[in-house]
Amino acid sequence: MPTVERLTAFRDTIAERVHTRIGNIAAGRVGAPAQLTIVANHLLLALINHEYQHDQWISEVRADKLGLALSCDLASDCISRVDGYLVCNPYA
Repeated sequence: MPTVERLTAFRDTIAERVHTRIGNIAAGRVGAPAQLTIVANHLLLALINHEYQHDQWISEVRADKLGLALSCDLASDCISRVDGYLVCNPYA
C-alpha cells in the first residue's frame, strides 16, 4: 500500500491538472471550447461519482474494522443511491 503522503501527493497532482484543464476550457483557451465544455461536464460528473464510490468503500471499511457509522447520504435532488453507491445524476 502506498503511504498517505504518496496518495496525497498523487491526488493533489491530479486535482491541479484537472483544475488547469477545466480552467482552460472555461476560458476558451482550447481549440474546440464548445465541444470540450460538453466533455468537461461529463468528465467532472464521472470524477465526482468516482470519488463517491471511494467514499463508500472507505466508509464500509471503517464501519467493519473500526465500528464507525457509515457516512450519511447527501441531501440533494441530484444525488441518489444506485447499487449501494451515491451517484450524482443531474439528469434524473
